[in-house]
Amino acid sequence: MKDTIYTLRAPVRMNVALLSDLHNRPFQEALRSLNAHRPDVICFAGDLVEGYMPRRAGLILRDQKHILPFLTACAGLAPTFVSLGNHDCLLSEDDLRLLTQTGAQLLDDGWRALNGVVIGGLSSGRVAQYRDFRAGKRERYPERDRSWFKVPAKPKLDWLDGFERQAGYRILLSHNPEYWRPWLSERRIDLVLSGHTHGGQIRLFGRPLYAPGQGFLPKYAWGLYRGAYGCMAVGAGLSNTAGFIPRLFNPREVVYLRLGDGD
Repeated sequence: MKDTIYTLRAPVRMNVALLSDLHNRPFQEALRSLNAHRPDVICFAGDLVEGYMPRRAGLILRDQKHILPFLTACAGLAPTFVSLGNHDCLLSEDDLRLLTQTGAQLLDDGWRALNGVVIGGLSSGRVAQYRDFRAGKRERYPERDRSWFKVPAKPKLDWLDGFERQAGYRILLSHNPEYWRPWLSERRIDLVLSGHTHGGQIRLFGRPLYAPGQGFLPKYAWGLYRGAYGCMAVGAGLSNTAGFIPRLFNPREVVYLRLGDGD
């Protein structure tokens, strides 16, 4: 695992940690990094969960043993904010209550203010899609019909108009970097934090090879990207999982964004 540090010009001074894609894997290396760098804010940009369907009748977050201890540890170090990725789409209201009991703050298509910074969380389109699918169903996790998953998913964007009007430095957690264009790059958002791509999984000559939602030689798989108003940082994530595809020339990553006097 590597630490990547970006220094960005901003009207506030803050050290922001970007993490993503835990996928219920052990987190001790990431925790050692956080203890060494002592960020002011920890932002987790989606995909706590591994897989979609629960194995048993209990809550997903109780079934997947690394997630709640990970969030508890993060919240014990610094204010911790979490947005929802595509793998988190089945989390029920009971799961989300468990999540917030760790001390982490859930940003589910909403925002919070913190010391001159406004932090928002754009839930993955899969979250909205699954909630529409299960509307009116009594089961906590409805039947294992994945027909809903075969349809392209669009995030809920209407609330971003209000987010853009907030006074302060605006940071948006958005798990899916492919939302950058056409939906986010032109908005008055200072910094977008993303994951999802696992850094492209395989990098050849420093170039990410493939990313879900973008295909081969993706435009937004890893690194820093400039938009009309702000920029987007895409982290390579904390886990090494992508089905049968190996991870090559692409270490797992914790990203630190030092806001203040930078480029």
